[in-house]
Amino acid sequence: MKLALFIIGVTLIIALIVMVAGIRQHAGKRDADYLLHYLKHNENWSLTVVRNDETLVAVREDEMYPLASAMKTIIAIEYAKRCEEQTLDPSRSISLEELDRYYIPDTDGGAHKAWIAYSKDKGLLLGNSTTLENVVKGMMAFSSNANTDYLIDLLGMEAINESLDELNIEKHEALYPVTGAMLIPTYLKMKDPSYTDDYIETKIKEMSKEEYIRIAQTVSQHLKEGEKGLYIENGYSSKRLDKIWSDRLTRSTTFEYSTLMGKLNSKNFFEKETQDRLDSVMEGLMESPINQEWLKHAGQKGGSTEFLVTNAAYATDKEGNSTEVALFTNELGAGELDKISGSLNSFMLNILRDEDFRNELKEL
Repeated sequence: MKLALFIIGVTLIIALIVMVAGIRQHAGKRDADYLLHYLKHNENWSLTVVRNDETLVAVREDEMYPLASAMKTIIAIEYAKRCEEQTLDPSRSISLEELDRYYIPDTDGGAHKAWIAYSKDKGLLLGNSTTLENVVKGMMAFSSNANTDYLIDLLGMEAINESLDELNIEKHEALYPVTGAMLIPTYLKMKDPSYTDDYIETKIKEMSKEEYIRIAQTVSQHLKEGEKGLYIENGYSSKRLDKIWSDRLTRSTTFEYSTLMGKLNSKNFFEKETQDRLDSVMEGLMESPINQEWLKHAGQKGGSTEFLVTNAAYATDKEGNSTEVALFTNELGAGELDKISGSLNSFMLNILRDEDFRNELKEL
């Protein structure tokens, strides 16, 4: 079974290198200029940039866009809150077999395998287990969908979605199992093999949000109960179904996510224990010695599919300048997707370090 779905794609790379200052400055400027040029000549994007509590850019910031993996920040917040309440232990041992139940090969851009390889290299595996905190890091830094759906089950989808109100987020659709939704076409085809491609496409397009989420939950429960092999054996997908899945991903706005990044950046919105847990899973950027030279703290979460790239980030430098950025795109062609993904690191870095570049953004 091979689905052409990459909810993280370049996001793994972004998670590991974005904001690193030690890049070749001229090359970085060219990359950033490509994305700036794209934004000037297209309208399939939304951008909010806040610098020292002043909104510099707010273009289509109230329009709803599919979030891809950017929504996983909400799950991380619920996890951190449970740790603060002492209803979850971050050192709790989690079997890789439990996570593997949710893992469908060739559907996540190599994220889950990369996380396991990283965990082995860093000595984070004890036999065939790892800590709950490392599972959350796998969701955030590597964007493992298997880890995501495991955590949705552990934390409870209802509780995760209720946290949106606690965070004062108004424009945000409900979260639901990522892989479960990805396998809805396979679920329908197994239910009735006589269903045609057109019928399945139309049915999924026209499903209410409630029915779509209900089926995604049903599929996720099947995976939990050990039916992964059945879904792999009967894997059913197409380019058009991939697009429908991407379009139906949880949506929100760059205003909401830049505001959320501001809460994380301030270090005073959440209880201290909650904030400490969030820092542990969100601020992998600060593992870089180069970033440590000029940044006080920084974190981000982005995502991608074949058709879109998203990123939401925050940083405070050692001069005390705070910055929050949320950029959402959609309806990208293959060439555009690759170029934007390759430019995003330099784009974010220039927002943080180049006042002239920030002034150019104001003209969008």
